[in-house]
Amino acid sequence: MKLCGVEIPSDIEIPEIDPESKAESDELRVSNIHKYEEMEKNEKDPRFAWFYANVKRIPLPPDADEPLKFNVEKLRLLSPSVRARILYVMRDQVTD
Repeated sequence: MKLCGVEIPSDIEIPEIDPESKAESDELRVSNIHKYEEMEKNEKDPRFAWFYANVKRIPLPPDADEPLKFNVEKLRLLSPSVRARILYVMRDQVTD
């Protein structure tokens, strides 16, 4: 298994994520998607144009376009349940 293109050694225990954590992560993901959709909708609404025209935005960091980096040794420091949650949340970057 690879995360962000980095092989995860087989000696690192990664259990199945528990159903409660899975549901919580899924709920958070859906909530974030809805927030971004609402924000995009509001940006196009003329009633809010003055706000979005004047709001200051934090610039993206210089490495924002670079691929995500992942450190296997840092993963080893986490508990197995936290490892499972991380892999579930980052499931779009997990490959076999």
